[in-house]
Amino acid sequence: MHLFDQIPDNLFNVLSSPNKNIYVDCLFIIYDATNSIEDSFQGERSFVIGKLVDYFDDLKETFEIDDEENSTSRQKAVSVINVLKQSGWLGEEELGDYKTSLNLFDYSIKIIDLLKRIQVGEQTEYTGEIYTVYSLLSSFEIQDGLTIIEQSYKKIEDVLRKLKTLKANIYRYYFDLVKRESKDNLQHVLERLLVDYKTNFFDSAYYQLKTTDSLPRYKRSILESISKIYMHDTYLDTLANQALVARRKLEFNEAFSYVEDKVRFIKDSIDSIEYLIEAIDTKNELYINAAASKIMFLTNTSEDLEGLLNRLFKIILKEKTFNYSEIFNLTRMRNLDDNSLQTIRRPRIDPIVEEVNYQQEISDEVKERKMASLLKANIFSKQEINKYVSYILGDLQSIKASDIELETNEDFVKLILIFLFSKSVGMIYDVRLLNYDARIQDIKFTEFEIFKKGYKK
Repeated sequence: MHLFDQIPDNLFNVLSSPNKNIYVDCLFIIYDATNSIEDSFQGERSFVIGKLVDYFDDLKETFEIDDEENSTSRQKAVSVINVLKQSGWLGEEELGDYKTSLNLFDYSIKIIDLLKRIQVGEQTEYTGEIYTVYSLLSSFEIQDGLTIIEQSYKKIEDVLRKLKTLKANIYRYYFDLVKRESKDNLQHVLERLLVDYKTNFFDSAYYQLKTTDSLPRYKRSILESISKIYMHDTYLDTLANQALVARRKLEFNEAFSYVEDKVRFIKDSIDSIEYLIEAIDTKNELYINAAASKIMFLTNTSEDLEGLLNRLFKIILKEKTFNYSEIFNLTRMRNLDDNSLQTIRRPRIDPIVEEVNYQQEISDEVKERKMASLLKANIFSKQEINKYVSYILGDLQSIKASDIELETNEDFVKLILIFLFSKSVGMIYDVRLLNYDARIQDIKFTEFEIFKKGYKK
């Protein structure tokens, strides 16, 4: 069955009209009004119109009806209802006693609910779905077998959907930071990292996945339980008979397939969840590294070659009329001939093992340079951030971010990572956001407090 066999062809016209913002607001108002205890969930026409009239009384935008800009708020409310009825969003029903009810259709409710969740930026949250599956299958009893299997199936579906959403959410952050051609400044990048990304990613989803609802914690038990059911012919036959009665399947084979598909889906999905979590881990590290690199770039004001080139590129990008031909000789590359991209094959050369020279002397300067390189590559690890927090706290139980002395680019990056890693396993500290802004040099951000775990203020 095609989608538009179930919904009207012109349903989405109101969402593409010049007044789409007003129509969406009105749909939300009608959605809330028809779910109101105040109206006993009846959606009485006069009650809904009253809510729309209040909206149009406060509306500052122009909303024309038949080219009449000076229509009253009630006329506008009635016009919106008529448009939504014609588009297939609303239906009307007589209640008796000269009362009429406005009802949203089932597909309308689903679409409006989705639009509301997108508008408010609802984030993916985990409430112990994996633990629920573990509990259901661990206490499996055949007399309630079909209900347990169906509930476990639904929870696994929820986990997969939320993980896919979470993965897409991280990619959106990464795309905005790296791929999109936007004029990011340091304050914007910091706010995205310290507030938006942490709240929407770490706090709402990732932290629970890595702690209380961790898959490795329950994976073995879930697989053992579901394999026991899958390999037990009597269980499958009993579950199929339960499906015949409860789901009114036409024949035994159909009911058996219904049960078997759900059991197999649960079993196969456990591995898929593990792969998804690994992909999320990879994307998370990718985003944090990219953000740290961008922050280092934006804060680079040194007089070395890198700093000079950074400022030079800024001048070129800002000044559209800048004559770059005086600095660079740019030309369009083209293939010279059919073989210009050919890679010449090299003969294989067997390596010759050389004897290790234990007497070779390495200067102290080379040693120090190598050691500094190794240390710099590791200064942003979780272990080093833990040590850094321990150092800045000292004997204190807590400290505000604005009280930390930031002198170098690395100090700024460490402050960000302190915030991001605060919910990771094994960290000795935690953070809490405060309800006011702070400023360090030219960077403005929401103030937060760093405190030792177990400390209660």
